[in-house]
Amino acid sequence: MKPIFFTKMEGTGNNFLIIDNRNGYLTVNVTDQSIPEFVKILADSQLGAGSDGVILLEQSAEYPFEMRYFNRDGSEAVACLNGARCVVSYAFRLGLLKDKGKVASASGPIGYYYRGDTVSIEVAPPVDVKLNFSFTVARKKYNANFLRVGVPHCIIFVDDFKKVDVKKLGEAIRNHKTFKPEGTNVDFVKVDKDSLHVRTYERGVEDETLSCGSGTLAAAYIATKLFMVQSPVTCKTKGGEMVVTIKDKLYLEGPVKYVYDGVYYIE
Repeated sequence: MKPIFFTKMEGTGNNFLIIDNRNGYLTVNVTDQSIPEFVKILADSQLGAGSDGVILLEQSAEYPFEMRYFNRDGSEAVACLNGARCVVSYAFRLGLLKDKGKVASASGPIGYYYRGDTVSIEVAPPVDVKLNFSFTVARKKYNANFLRVGVPHCIIFVDDFKKVDVKKLGEAIRNHKTFKPEGTNVDFVKVDKDSLHVRTYERGVEDETLSCGSGTLAAAYIATKLFMVQSPVTCKTKGGEMVVTIKDKLYLEGPVKYVYDGVYYIE
């Protein structure tokens, strides 16, 4: 059996398994075509270590490393912002990074600011922004907003975020014809004076997660565009608080934590 070493980290409850693959050790032992199935097993809490996603730290010609991100279901995504915050802390521990700089991702370079237990990341403004449209689910009309922060997000403002059936309604909206063929992440947002409560159904996890970095960023951006709050915005999730600052670029800051280092054996 061959050992695959990984580190489990979490950022406001969003948890990831990070593998240093700069030397290609993983892809020597797991073919690129087999990585999605490997990720599904590793991220499964019954068969593997359990996580919301898996991050591969890979070589980059221009930056200290490239972040390659896989959802829990094995699908590859262009970005994960809580994952980016965690992998920056992980790479800093390896001595790869300075206090600030940029790292590569499939969605383009991501800026970062490392502050120990807190990491802030910088991303370009969202695209494909669509405000105030509606669709129907189970004979009920929902007013929504849409944007793409690397990955797609549908933002729905609610009166009582605690009563939302995020799993059931999120799944229905994620697969709604409005968002075909790729589907969307779905964020249910409650405005509370100058802060936001955010709950997210994540595509690829296919369930609610304790927090979602891109969802939090997306919710804050839309809320400021609709003049509900002003930047910087404190965003409260089930897993903790993050702060979103909106300038010419968008900034997401929040805590990160090491959970444990582990090893997974493959045949």
